[in-house]
Amino acid sequence: MKKYKKYIDINQKTWDLRTPIHIKSSFYDNENFIKHQSSLKEIELSAIGKIKNKSLLHLQCHFGQDSISLANMGANVTAVDFSSIAINEAKLLAKQTSTNVNFVNCNVLDLELNTEFDIIFSSYGVLGWLPDLFKWGETITKHLKKGGLFLLTEFHPFIELIKGNGYNYFFNEKPDVQESKGSYTDGGKNISTKTCWWNHSLTDIFQALENNGLKLTLFEEFDYCPYMLENMIEKEKGKYVLEIRKNLATPYVFNLKATKK
Repeated sequence: MKKYKKYIDINQKTWDLRTPIHIKSSFYDNENFIKHQSSLKEIELSAIGKIKNKSLLHLQCHFGQDSISLANMGANVTAVDFSSIAINEAKLLAKQTSTNVNFVNCNVLDLELNTEFDIIFSSYGVLGWLPDLFKWGETITKHLKKGGLFLLTEFHPFIELIKGNGYNYFFNEKPDVQESKGSYTDGGKNISTKTCWWNHSLTDIFQALENNGLKLTLFEEFDYCPYMLENMIEKEKGKYVLEIRKNLATPYVFNLKATKK
């Protein structure tokens, strides 16, 4: 991982800067989250099933809204993120909502918890920050019980191409580097950030799991996004699409389920 360290450090610094912006943003609507304590969308809820009293590992948890939501569904949750700022905010949010979650500050590619979980979960905009998907798959296998469930709910890799960002579809060791102001949420317009992004093809995702002893049991694609992102319009209530493709069937999100053989 040494060859990627400088890029990971850049991304970590960016997420440290973004987190305070996100906490205050209407995009995450933290004030209402504290009152209602659920941030999960129907896409992932339809796939994860019953989780009450099950041990659950949440990878790349950001500042913990989904982790807390899963704990409120009855799971015993451990949640991991590489941003110390995000983890500190997650611990504060758990305290504010009187929720018990074990938050861990660590890069998922370096994770060594010496514990196996019933369920591992990760969602929305996570894979592009990882330079080594085989190592990612190894982390999942290492922490999942035999017969356990891994659920990934993720933005489709085609989206970055459709949006015209100039990103690669196939993996390149040299990341796509972008400098910008602010974040994908409202607020923080004067904050300058740099991001290093690795796009991963569907083939690479499947192989990273299969080559680490995980068997795919479900793959489904959705023709909408549950979040209003840049250049999107609301096609139906809670369902967003890119305006330039409003009349074209386009994959925006997928669910992937796998189990440990």
